[in-house]
Amino acid sequence: MKHLKKTIAVLAGLTLLFSACKKDDPVVSPPEPVPGSIELQTYFNQNISDEIEAFTIDASANESITSSNGTQISFYSNSFKHSNGALVTGNVTIELLEVFDKSGMIRMNAPTLGNVPWGMFQPNMPLISGGEFRVKAFQNGEELELNDGFGYNVNSIVPGGGMADPNMEVFYGRNSDTLTWDVADSSWVDGNGPNYYTYFDALNWCNIDQFMNTAGPMTTVNVQLPSGFTNLNSALFISIDGVNSVVPVWGFENGVYTIGPYYQLPIGMNVHFIAMAVIGGAPHVAIIPATIQDNHLEIISDLPVTTDTQLIIDLSNLP
Repeated sequence: MKHLKKTIAVLAGLTLLFSACKKDDPVVSPPEPVPGSIELQTYFNQNISDEIEAFTIDASANESITSSNGTQISFYSNSFKHSNGALVTGNVTIELLEVFDKSGMIRMNAPTLGNVPWGMFQPNMPLISGGEFRVKAFQNGEELELNDGFGYNVNSIVPGGGMADPNMEVFYGRNSDTLTWDVADSSWVDGNGPNYYTYFDALNWCNIDQFMNTAGPMTTVNVQLPSGFTNLNSALFISIDGVNSVVPVWGFENGVYTIGPYYQLPIGMNVHFIAMAVIGGAPHVAIIPATIQDNHLEIISDLPVTTDTQLIIDLSNLP
């Protein structure tokens, strides 16, 4: 009995000791979730994949396809060749991606920043888009090329239900770290009411565009995101109010995004900043209205979690 009492006393003492230690131990919070670079790129790629439409045509015949948006694309017979230069015969799969609005430009990481041929001091300028297209051709898994001297005709709607702008030109995408656009050496765009009639002589990214008129005093723009959000795991865009234009912000130094030295924006321009990341599979997005000031610094303190459905609604409401 004496041994039993002693054992009970020891156990009670240990219980008190551990209880005291637990009370004194600091509470360790779980680490804050951080955005992932792979998650963000996967998000962009999935949005692109969801919007691609596929069609089958006969490479030896004049063929046309019509997208769900009503875009008509007409291909000439014998337009395609293999990478070794051999003429393609038989069935060809055409993959078409269309981007007509700001929501698509942002969610598919297809902004409208043009490479300026004469831009010694400002190598890029915002573009106003009349519709972006990514057209690819495949046969048995091989990506095909256009034969020399061949192209295809596109009949597309004017974005937003507007009327055709006679100043539009053809641009082709240059896709390295981010998508930018080169004006074509020669282009044919015929605007007729609510439609554009265009001739493209290259596959992959094509665009109906014009350089934005940025007359007046210009300035650089810097943006600071919360700690942990960098150009490796986040994306930053500037939507320009009143026109179909979204430009990327990819310069990053000392924790601050910048558009310099790539391009500048006019002082007084009304814009919306869109900062986005993906954490745990969910988009985190901030949409901030602003008017560009001289040496503009925009501080974005939070990227709230959202859903794909709500994000599409919010981006579709950009002015």
